[in-house]
Amino acid sequence: MKNNLEKTAKMKSKPGLIRNVIIIAVVLIVLLLLPQFASDYIIYVAVLAMIYAVLAGSYDLTTGYTGPLTFCHGAFYGIGAYASALLTLKAGFPFWVAFPVSGIIVFLFAAVVGYPGLKLKGHYFAVTTFFFGHFIYLIILNSVKLTNGPMGLRGIKPPESILGIDFSSLQASYYLILFFGLLAVVFLFFLVRSGIGKLLVSIRENEELSEAIGVNTSFYKVLAFSTGAGIAGLMGSLFAHFFRLLHPSTFTWMTSEMVVIMALVGGLGTLFGPIIGAGIITLILELMRFAPEYRFIIWSAALIVVLVIEPKGLMGIVGRIRGGKR
Repeated sequence: MKNNLEKTAKMKSKPGLIRNVIIIAVVLIVLLLLPQFASDYIIYVAVLAMIYAVLAGSYDLTTGYTGPLTFCHGAFYGIGAYASALLTLKAGFPFWVAFPVSGIIVFLFAAVVGYPGLKLKGHYFAVTTFFFGHFIYLIILNSVKLTNGPMGLRGIKPPESILGIDFSSLQASYYLILFFGLLAVVFLFFLVRSGIGKLLVSIRENEELSEAIGVNTSFYKVLAFSTGAGIAGLMGSLFAHFFRLLHPSTFTWMTSEMVVIMALVGGLGTLFGPIIGAGIITLILELMRFAPEYRFIIWSAALIVVLVIEPKGLMGIVGRIRGGKR
């Protein structure tokens, strides 16, 4: 009887697995072929969407899988961008050294901040992260000798050529970001499905019970917070060397809010939901660029509509549709 039930469950899961593989394959093919037929503007938008997709996915690790609501992901993104740019401009590091070092710097910085900060619970921690994010923005804005302040940081060089590939070209830079973006998503995918991912979910569902059964909740919360921040820092490095210009306004509190909204629209705790949400919202914002005064109004309205229909976001809607079909 048990074997029959297992066989039935496997047969039911096969169509869904095949469908998911086909969707992922189509998306990958489109992303790989995009630079061959798209304009430079479309490529720039696609790069921005990919960066935000990874930011939203890494944010989901902290908030969606572990639980604490944070509003400082944009700050870690900015620290990574400026760290990488300054390491190449002022310390003379090549990009291939500055890139991983910037991620490590952000990871360690987030661990130092997160260890005491994550002792706060609920709204107290959320509000603290909001002010921390704004504090980082003010440091970037006012450290004129280091970051050039409101004048912006210019002259950032593209990654050095490797294996004969010239990353000063738009297409090569696009593929570089696509490669590291996919690498980050694959890493997150296996992490949330590992034993560590299950421990994070247990902390999210009931932190007191997790502690009672011997889980070191403080360690795993800081680990999730730091890992998400480190990935955000790496994306900041890629952003800096792709656009080759940094300005403090790119890393205001609004950037963190955008990442939060992308994750909410897609569906927290699903990984692929926030990634999809990031792509959709980036597309909406670009389509509404002709009417800047209405962009955020329409964006906010879309968020409210999605969350009223399904609080679990787009992935919740997809789950409901699939449930209805069954």
